[in-house]
Amino acid sequence: MKMLIIFCSDTKLEEVREILEAHDVHGYSEAEVRGSGVSGKHLGTRAWPGVSSLLFTVVGSDKIDELIAALSEYAESCAVEEGFRVLILPVEQMIGSRPATEE
Repeated sequence: MKMLIIFCSDTKLEEVREILEAHDVHGYSEAEVRGSGVSGKHLGTRAWPGVSSLLFTVVGSDKIDELIAALSEYAESCAVEEGFRVLILPVEQMIGSRPATEE
């Protein structure tokens, strides 16, 4: 399993959701975030308008390669100032009220 942490402009959020849905990723969490980086400041203020979105999900090994390929292709269509980034982290174990079905 892998955890994907996806950062994007709030204007791209719906498109990112559509990519996840198209790859049968129905479980994810999202938040509105503020910060500064390569794409500039997104602080939600008059001086620094706009905010970013953060989505994170855990994906099984049966879906991860094709999802990464789709997100990589999408990243190529995004401008630098949109701040689209995906972090991919290994998940050693997941504990919760519904056990993971993989490994």
